[in-house]
Amino acid sequence: MCPSTTSETKKLVSNTGTTGAIARLKWFDVPVYKENRSGSYIEFYAYNPAADALRRKRIKINRIKSKVERRKYAKEFIKRLTTQLCNGWSPFISSEQADMEYMSDALDQYEQHCDKMLSNGYYRKETYSGYKSNIRVLREYISKHNNIAYVYQFDKKFCSSFLDYIFIERNNCAQTRNNYLNFLRVLSGFFLEKGKIASKPTDGIRPISKRLYKKVRKSIPSELVKKIGAWLYEHDRYFLLACYILYYCYIRPIEMTRLKIGDFSVKNGTITIDASKSKNKKEQVVGVPDKVMRLAIELGVLSKQSDLYLFSDGLMPGRTPTSTKVMRDHWGKVRQALRFDKKYQFYSLKDTGVTEMLDYMPSKTVRDQARHSSLAITDLYAHGEIITPRKIRKYEGSL
Repeated sequence: MCPSTTSETKKLVSNTGTTGAIARLKWFDVPVYKENRSGSYIEFYAYNPAADALRRKRIKINRIKSKVERRKYAKEFIKRLTTQLCNGWSPFISSEQADMEYMSDALDQYEQHCDKMLSNGYYRKETYSGYKSNIRVLREYISKHNNIAYVYQFDKKFCSSFLDYIFIERNNCAQTRNNYLNFLRVLSGFFLEKGKIASKPTDGIRPISKRLYKKVRKSIPSELVKKIGAWLYEHDRYFLLACYILYYCYIRPIEMTRLKIGDFSVKNGTITIDASKSKNKKEQVVGVPDKVMRLAIELGVLSKQSDLYLFSDGLMPGRTPTSTKVMRDHWGKVRQALRFDKKYQFYSLKDTGVTEMLDYMPSKTVRDQARHSSLAITDLYAHGEIITPRKIRKYEGSL
């Protein structure tokens, strides 16, 4: 055990020759638990640099109602305080917070919050999975690169360093860096709400402008798109329907997993994406080319009950939705069969579909079909002259 503010401490400082506040930060009295009429608290003396002297510090723990649990908590808390005081911590300079909570405990509490939000239906599964992944990477960073122990160390400098780690060391794209910034903002808000920190450390940290983004996925050559369509028509028509919807309707894979039979309108040639299923939380309608509708009718999926998911087990209609992983697995089988490069991802079909449609439709038409927020995003795909518009329903691309 390290020394407290006894003659042994002063002797240690004198013998080591250590000078200034660094040595005096080791001066303290071992924390003790006290109960009286004013409440329950932990009391100790520690060095205050501003006064250049020892000052008393009290930490109330009245919030724990049970006396037995309160005493148990105090015992463990005192162990933490003593260890930290031995390492030179001072409550007068390190934190504005009275509660010295471990960062790992705070993250545990946040994970429990996420679990509850998922079980109550407030979080979608993919949102929950995203936050869990973010937390895992954050824990790994703390363990291997920036070993903070307490929540008060979760400050702006730490957040900025973590984002540099994501963007530079892990060599992720700007969008991923911005996604992690959003996660840190959510986490900061949770800590602030729970009284673990006094302010949000992410304030003043700005995202990288979307105008600087560059598409990193590769569009698939039209010759290969035709081979993919021919192979799928022979071997996996249900997945071909998924590929059609991604290529022609630009409906994201995660949104496809939420589509139901009733979202199709054969009469209008449309698919309605409900606000609860859409990425941007808005209800939107996209056109469905006749080629896509013919395959859906050929497979018999549109004659099924309207409340069934379009893609369930085996990518056939059913009561439980499939996952994006299942779709990626199907794509992996196609890639293995046709032996094409891994740079051509399942989501690349959307890029390819947008690029090809821009050769036949005005940018505004493609923007609305792709549900882009602006023409600037649609124009990222453009590579040739835009010619006379044609109706979406009559359009046929390479797939």
